Amino acid sequence: MNPIFFDALSWIGLAICIGAFFIKDIFMLRLATLVGCALMGVYYIYIDVAQGMVSNVILVVINAFYLLRRSTESVEEEELTQLA
Repeated sequence: MNPIFFDALSWIGLAICIGAFFIKDIFMLRLATLVGCALMGVYYIYIDVAQGMVSNVILVVINAFYLLRRSTESVEEEELTQLA
């Protein structure tokens, strides 16, 4: 694949991660960080930089965990309000 494509992914991922610092909503913050780190992770896999791959995979897993936990908590809250 074209190296310019992977460079563009890296720049877009970096812009999303930096832009996440301006997001106040925690859900959108985690989602933006997840997407940005995933894009940068693809770039680091392409250029074969182990530290970049590991750090971005860890950040993706952390954000995915909290997003999944939040979604299960909201489902549980909805079930409790329906029972009441």
